[in-house]
Amino acid sequence: MRIGFIGAGRVGFTLGKYMKEHGAEVTGYYSRTSEHAEEAARFTDTEVFDDPDKLIKDSDYIYLTVSDNAIEPLFRELDAKYDLTGKTFCHTSGAMSSKAFADSKHEVYGYSVHPNFAVSDKLTSYLNFQNAFITIEGSHQHLGEIVEFYRDIGLHVGVISAESKPKYHAASVFASNFVCGIYGTAIRLLTECGFSDESAHMALKGLFLGNATGVAERGPVAQLTGPAERCDTKTINKHLEVLSDQDAELYKLLTSETLTLAKEKNVDRDYSELERLLTAE
Repeated sequence: MRIGFIGAGRVGFTLGKYMKEHGAEVTGYYSRTSEHAEEAARFTDTEVFDDPDKLIKDSDYIYLTVSDNAIEPLFRELDAKYDLTGKTFCHTSGAMSSKAFADSKHEVYGYSVHPNFAVSDKLTSYLNFQNAFITIEGSHQHLGEIVEFYRDIGLHVGVISAESKPKYHAASVFASNFVCGIYGTAIRLLTECGFSDESAHMALKGLFLGNATGVAERGPVAQLTGPAERCDTKTINKHLEVLSDQDAELYKLLTSETLTLAKEKNVDRDYSELERLLTAE
């Protein structure tokens, strides 16, 4: 399985480096910005290609590691210009399905191969990539082969339907991107109490890391603590009184979702008073 990359950003760097270090045959990189391809090739000790046709000919699997908006137009361009017969194309979008490769004029096999992992840095993210979960969707012909490949290089793998991709990706956004937004809100609220950004981060860091570890190891129900779990309506009401309208609305929405977990954790506890508080105008 010879693997080539068109696109040399964070995901392309990370996947290529991790694959190469785990024995995969990575042919190299092509990018419209040649300096990016050169850097990725040096980083992974692979070849830099000056045109995509050569990379396609030298590779069995071609990964389009470009932005979501560029995937389909790029594939249509390649399909119009080059002979893609028998090649397997993969993209790494979380929300887009393998239908991006549909209606090719060649016999190609298309897959969505999404690493459910925060690839935040192109030079270091591969070091923890063993924690990634690879979600695969696409044509049945090579599906088993791709699944086995990722398992062989030490990763957990799941297969999903094309129809499930948007909701699957929304779940990832809740668990990752929205967490950053909520943490940013917590920092802002502490700065409104007189903390500096640095001291606010230090005040929350241990709480955040301990809770994240607990959720990952024990699950959200077992890890849940706090006023919603205790049905402490007096404390929750105090919070709502000091928050802006926008922050209070967010607080209520998050508390309502937390309440679902609390009811599962404490099946005999009466949460009706808290429910009335959350629904009051």
